[in-house]
Amino acid sequence: MRLSINWLKDFVNIEKSAEEIAEKLSLTGTNVEEIINPFDVEGKIVVGKVIDVEKHPNADKLIVCKVDVGDQIKTILTGDLSVSKGDTVPVALEGARLFDLKIVPRKMRGILSEGMMCSLQELGLEEKSSGVYKFKEEVEPGTDVVEYFGLKDKVLDIEITPNRPDCLSVIGIAREVSAIYDVDLNLKDKNIDGKEKFPVEIRIESDGCYRYTARVIRNVTVKESPMWLKKRLIAAGLRPINNIVDITNYVMLETGHPVHAFDLKNVPKIVVKDAKGGEEILLLDENKYKLLGGEVLITDGEKILALGGVMGGEESGVKEDTKDILLEVAMFDPVRIRKTSKAHGIITDSSYRFERGVDPNDAMYVINRLTELILELSGGTPTDILDLYPRKIDRTEIDFDFNFTNKVVGENIEEDVQRKILNRLGFEVEGNKVFVPTYRYFDVTRPIDLVEEISRIYGMEKIESEPFRILINSNSRSKNQKLRYKLKDALKAEGFLEAMNLSFVSNDIVGKWNFTGFSVRISNPINEEMAVMRPSLLYGLLDSLSYNYKRQNRDVKLFEVGKVFIEENGQPKDVEKLAFVATGRINKRDYTDQRMIDFYTFKGYVENLAEEFNLKFEFEPAEVEGFVPTRCAKILLNGQEIGVMGMLDDEMVDKFYDVKDEVYVLELLTQPLYENYVEIPEYRESSQFPSVRRDVSLLVPNNFLMGKVIEGLYKYKYVEEAGISDVYAGKGIEEGYKSVTVYCVFRAEDKTLNEDEVNKIWEKIKKDLIYKYPLKLRFEEV
Repeated sequence: MRLSINWLKDFVNIEKSAEEIAEKLSLTGTNVEEIINPFDVEGKIVVGKVIDVEKHPNADKLIVCKVDVGDQIKTILTGDLSVSKGDTVPVALEGARLFDLKIVPRKMRGILSEGMMCSLQELGLEEKSSGVYKFKEEVEPGTDVVEYFGLKDKVLDIEITPNRPDCLSVIGIAREVSAIYDVDLNLKDKNIDGKEKFPVEIRIESDGCYRYTARVIRNVTVKESPMWLKKRLIAAGLRPINNIVDITNYVMLETGHPVHAFDLKNVPKIVVKDAKGGEEILLLDENKYKLLGGEVLITDGEKILALGGVMGGEESGVKEDTKDILLEVAMFDPVRIRKTSKAHGIITDSSYRFERGVDPNDAMYVINRLTELILELSGGTPTDILDLYPRKIDRTEIDFDFNFTNKVVGENIEEDVQRKILNRLGFEVEGNKVFVPTYRYFDVTRPIDLVEEISRIYGMEKIESEPFRILINSNSRSKNQKLRYKLKDALKAEGFLEAMNLSFVSNDIVGKWNFTGFSVRISNPINEEMAVMRPSLLYGLLDSLSYNYKRQNRDVKLFEVGKVFIEENGQPKDVEKLAFVATGRINKRDYTDQRMIDFYTFKGYVENLAEEFNLKFEFEPAEVEGFVPTRCAKILLNGQEIGVMGMLDDEMVDKFYDVKDEVYVLELLTQPLYENYVEIPEYRESSQFPSVRRDVSLLVPNNFLMGKVIEGLYKYKYVEEAGISDVYAGKGIEEGYKSVTVYCVFRAEDKTLNEDEVNKIWEKIKKDLIYKYPLKLRFEEV
């Protein structure tokens, strides 16, 4: 919000600089971001009277003027051919500055011009001017134009937090300044009686309208606003239009309460109701909008006149020929206005204030202030005021112990000082009861809120600071937190880097590839790139991998631990998962190791992770959308499926993420890891007796899974370890098969095994492998 210091001083009588006021406001929680000079002009800019005009001898589009500037006569050339003898105009003389323009004498087609006649645009008082400004009133030549127009005003650019809609007004900031400097707040409270009864029927048929206050003013004159009014609107960042519209904007800025003026001839009656959906309205921005349903509408019963709380309709607005106007001061449901503004993408000064909440009980003050200015600047005759208030909002009452403030802030603030601060801020104090004004009913509801109000105005800088005293608790982290750190440390040890991505993903990518089956869409997304709560961590990790890959970092290993969002019984639910992705070389810093990450390498990372938690994962083949079918597995823990791992489909990865290499991913639930974590594995004493190893090469069908076969070997007596030591599929191997070398390590805990004992068991194992499974011995044994 932009606040004129001159306007502020209409309400608080203080002789303080803009810089000091800005500092005090910032210290009390109303942050001033910048001090602006809206009329950035300086130097000798004076009123001049044209005493002679001649045509330029060498230019048809220039005239040569003799101008009396008070103490001398200056020759000034201008391209505005409408300037004539006797006109009084603003003149910028040598050394003056108009924003970025420095005035210096210069020759124009052979004649020296000693200054420049100014338009209002050049003085910053108009968006676009058609020519030199001509004073309508008598002004003495030589008068300082900067002083005359009040162009030394400074403006505070203030950041208003959403909980302080009361500060979105000159009066609101003036009230803050009144409390800070302990001076009176001078409100322009004037009651204006009507000359006739209010003539228009008004009905409220929407619960989105809390209050509707209206008055008719007849025989107004729509014309240009006076300079003082235009200047204040420009300083506040608004464009002047005509006196009626400008007054409504002026009162909105002054009081913080948006108002609207209708042309009475287009308003036979007013019915406030809800949109059904499908209706269309042409608004003042000259755009047509199709309504969705639920918007609060101002209508005449059938025709829509305005989108309540957001913008007026083009056809019912004030025009140059308007004679009678209907003034509206309403209070709308902030939530309904916010939804309407968001749905249609319309953000106006009105919607900005209404959606934060305006004071419902200042309606009479606002409409009388509006009436006062209209009668002063456009004439007319007012009617009585009609005030409908179906959803009344009363002041909040808080029981307050003034000693509570001192306990909280650690400073002895006298009770009289506390009471005075609250009174200056508009709170009414009776004994230990504090009545909250309705312009603060949004954010002041508890005793602690009153403590905040008192302490910030009293001055946080006066309160002596001391270090926090924190009791150290050795068990500060929960079991899950400790295991989460252990999980991350294990992956960092494998060379993975931790990533942290947003919880939102694009609706487009989820629509094209959603292997989880879940999609929790956001009802009001910031944009389509963040329209869905992530159903998987892999979306963010793959975006990060793609970002690196496109920048020639082709060896990437990333992990993330975070929440994903699923649906359970029709309701969204968040669960914690771990995911990691890898592509490229295994050891990118070892130039002698050119091995690339493959399925078994990646599976090794997963098994190492299980080992860190003293758990044993099981792997089952799986077919999951987006994964290569023969390189995808479900991960099970104690028979429960906890995740999936595998290689992503090459074409999909290339199309969606522009990655040309093999990409391996894993995602699993973390809670089963935490719940089944074995802190101290069961102790097993090492055998003092030697082991014996046997190997056999088997011909295995290409699609046969050996995992269950290896697991089955542990059932045989004395088998301590079993596994695969070699896989070969080259020359000499029968088509459709590969050679797999299986080994077993035998050891007894109470004796040394002899050859006969081992051979007997080994022969049994080999026979069982041949008869139980579709396997063949690669080499015939003699």
